[in-house]
Amino acid sequence: MERERRREGLFGVGLVGVAVGLVFGWLASGGRAPRALASGGGDRSGESIVATGPVSIRYNEGLKVQIPEEAVYFLDYRGARLIATSPNPQQTVGASKFIDGFAERDLIADFKLDGDADTAPRYHFIMTTGSAGSFTNGWAPLYVFETTTKQLAVYKFSPQLTGGLAGGLSAPRFEMLELRSFAKQEAAAN
Repeated sequence: MERERRREGLFGVGLVGVAVGLVFGWLASGGRAPRALASGGGDRSGESIVATGPVSIRYNEGLKVQIPEEAVYFLDYRGARLIATSPNPQQTVGASKFIDGFAERDLIADFKLDGDADTAPRYHFIMTTGSAGSFTNGWAPLYVFETTTKQLAVYKFSPQLTGGLAGGLSAPRFEMLELRSFAKQEAAAN
């Protein structure tokens, strides 16, 4: 009987300890609810912008898990170029390989701007990745704004795939999905 009381007392102390630990953990987190992990980020330095975002989800048969793959985007403001690649770690004889190849877009041509790369500095480009939810099957659209002409382009990058008809690598695809103006429309004249 004494043993049962002691065990019940220890059980109660244990429950209080767990509750106190949960409260301290919640307070240490700033009282916020847990967030899902997500990739994506960016940085800017002078006339260049770098951003990352998911491009696909691949199923690993060996591990039986889904593995997200991401792209790295580089906006060369001076050259009016948008460059993308998808890191793909590979072990080769004597070395490791991480980057397969690059895909490039000409922003002057995509935005139908006057001039060439030499006159591009008069244009102002900014970019970010986004999320379109379940409609994208794991890829995030890349949004590029040109603020001088008030246009927005939406891009999709597809990394190199193995297999296919030739049994080798397919070239990465970097396509513009849409180009829209975000300029205010003047009211129709009466």
